[in-house]
Amino acid sequence: MNAFIASSVAIVLAAAPLAPAAPQDPTTPAGPAPLAVAHSPVTCMVAGTNPQIDAGISPEGQVQAGRVYFHSALGGAFYYVEMMPELGRYVGVLPKPRPDAGPVTYYVEGVGHDYAQTQTPESLAVVVEKPEDCKDRPLAALGPADPVRVFSVAGGTALPPGFTGVSSVVATGAGAGAAAAGTTAAAAGAAGGISGSTLAIVGGAVAVGVGAIVITTGDDNPPASPIR
Repeated sequence: MNAFIASSVAIVLAAAPLAPAAPQDPTTPAGPAPLAVAHSPVTCMVAGTNPQIDAGISPEGQVQAGRVYFHSALGGAFYYVEMMPELGRYVGVLPKPRPDAGPVTYYVEGVGHDYAQTQTPESLAVVVEKPEDCKDRPLAALGPADPVRVFSVAGGTALPPGFTGVSSVVATGAGAGAAAAGTTAAAAGAAGGISGSTLAIVGGAVAVGVGAIVITTGDDNPPASPIR
């Protein structure tokens, strides 16, 4: 028995020691920081104006897009507008809420070049007739009073309930080809090539998986468009 124990000890002592863990190379770059969205919620919007939503999305070099998702109290389907970089921030302008649109639900999303997404919690904003009616609620800044292109998350082309001042509704996934076709058709209509205040472009002729793009012009209260 003693001979067996002695042999075992000899084997253990003869074994090579474990190699120490390799030190981390300080010159090895760390992985990219996760995308973050910084936004101070607004809880009040003025009817008949274009609410402007801004946020900080970082790291700047990793941001592919910023979006503001929204819907009124008259419908639960989300739409979104694209945000544009402006003075180190990202700014998105919503269409004009009607007095009966409130409360408007919205949130901000950042999309990275790697398609990773991050978003803020949902916020609720009441809709009032004039700025002083907001009282102590944070008021949304007023964006440019221009028609706004919106994107439909549900994939249809119906106008967002409770809003006016929409220039076009693009089904999500339409892509650049469909958007370019919409721009071309709008230009043709302005030049007299297409008559009528509303132009409907069937997406099957434009891109796979696109229902339609509905473009409205010259009417702040256009008729509702059929859903695909």
